[in-house]
Amino acid sequence: MNFINSLIGILFRLVFMAAGLVFVAGLVVVAVFALALSFVWSLVTGQRHPLSVVWGRFRQTQDAVWRASQRGPGAARGGAGPFSRPGAQAAQPKAANDDVVDVVDLQATRLRGDEPEQK
Repeated sequence: MNFINSLIGILFRLVFMAAGLVFVAGLVVVAVFALALSFVWSLVTGQRHPLSVVWGRFRQTQDAVWRASQRGPGAARGGAGPFSRPGAQAAQPKAANDDVVDVVDLQATRLRGDEPEQK
């Protein structure tokens, strides 16, 4: 009886291992098929392959981070790091914005039915 139980246990393990291998192999086949299909689609449309686009953006970001780290702390923010002392940058007055338009109160004109006056 003990021999039959161990034989059934081994049989179940083999069946589940085979099912797992079939599942993993199926996933690999689907992934390779999708990759080949996307490659053919990029050839048909004339656009770069999506993996190439993602890899290129990754490299650009990595290069930008590397260049920013080589310039020193706060170089990306114009030299004003989070722990830097206020210096010449803080002393410069901000430029006035000439495009600012006065706010017109429409509540009073809506009650009377008049048009708002423009200055």
